[in-house]
Amino acid sequence: MKKAIYITATFLIFGLVIFLNGCSKKVQEGDVLAEFNGQVVKLDELEKEISELASYKQKKYQDKAGREEYLVLMAESRMLLKVANDAGMDKDEAILKELQDYKDQLVVKELVKREVDDKVTLIDGDLTRYYEGHKEDYLIPEKVIVTEITVKEEEKAKEIMAKIKAGADFTELAKEMDATGETFGPGQGNEGKTSPFSLAQFSNAKEFAEACFGLEVGQVSDIIVQPLRDTTYYMIARLDERVAPKQQEYDEVKDRIKRLVEKEKKKERMDKWLADLKEKHNFKLYPERIPEVPVLEEEKAAEEKTEKAEETEKPAEEKTGAEETPEKSAEENKETN
Repeated sequence: MKKAIYITATFLIFGLVIFLNGCSKKVQEGDVLAEFNGQVVKLDELEKEISELASYKQKKYQDKAGREEYLVLMAESRMLLKVANDAGMDKDEAILKELQDYKDQLVVKELVKREVDDKVTLIDGDLTRYYEGHKEDYLIPEKVIVTEITVKEEEKAKEIMAKIKAGADFTELAKEMDATGETFGPGQGNEGKTSPFSLAQFSNAKEFAEACFGLEVGQVSDIIVQPLRDTTYYMIARLDERVAPKQQEYDEVKDRIKRLVEKEKKKERMDKWLADLKEKHNFKLYPERIPEVPVLEEEKAAEEKTEKAEETEKPAEEKTGAEETPEKSAEENKETN
């Protein structure tokens, strides 16, 4: 919310400065693109504002229709600013405080940019050294592709296994059950065939993953009992393919490495710069002087309850391993691969 107020306020103030400058000059009628209460918006002001936007924003307003759209925003903003100022809002203490806070943030941000960001330089040698020292981080592990059938009833799984042992075609059986919605595994929606997955991707479905990686190509597993939270699934898998580990080349990961190394160097620079500043300015902290704040038992219990609830509701990417149902695991595998 504050960010929105800051941006709006900055836009309005910027508009006011140009607006007042414009009022001090005599203008030709053909240059006037908008007017209200004797005030005007001129063509050169419109062009100047658009030219000062970020390049990706300028593209939106590069043609006549885009400039007309921006003109409406610009003129309306100036009119609203005039109305706000006439109402004395430019002297409102709460607004002035927020503007001061925003100014302080901008000043500190610029200081950090000049003293930290602008003083960090990278050369190819920095990146190649990092790559050579962290090659294991860029090794795509072995993956497997399986066709699987997953059900929620043990007896159903036994019936399916009996059919397979009697000579039923596993591929056709998986395809048929997937088409009728009778299977719930990671191959759901793809005729029972999974995308390539690594052992780590299914760490929450360890029994299934370990059984798959222990198979020979073409081999069908026994019934795999896979508990996931409150449900137990019964899975039968056939290993279709092994995908060998692959070392990613430097050029493939160069951009990622650049971001990592740059982040590390900025942190190193920031830490040193702050340490020097603290020494120079005799910076001291006295946290022991902060008095203890008593917490009521009811509040403590409520906080613990909230923390447990938040832990339970963590999104999948914050958890380790696969999603907590085979159906969702299928979606995760498709997105990952």
